[in-house]
Amino acid sequence: MNRCRHDVILDVLSSLIIEPKRITEVCTAGNLPVDRGKLLVKGLEKFGLLIQTGENRERVYKLTNRGYEWIGLYKLMRKVLP
Repeated sequence: MNRCRHDVILDVLSSLIIEPKRITEVCTAGNLPVDRGKLLVKGLEKFGLLIQTGENRERVYKLTNRGYEWIGLYKLMRKVLP
């Protein structure tokens, strides 16, 4: 089964629900190579779905309230649409 871009975003954001993660852990959760994962994370930051915290070496990504809302809305949409 092919995943669309939104399914990948759901995987990435869902991985951040429990605890903040570094970029490699985020990419692993989304099953993405690190270079594509960094581009996706930048886009998600731009839209306010996650934020970067920490110092240079210890940068971690954390889900925002808007990210939680996106997860809920996307799961609801998947339920409603086949």
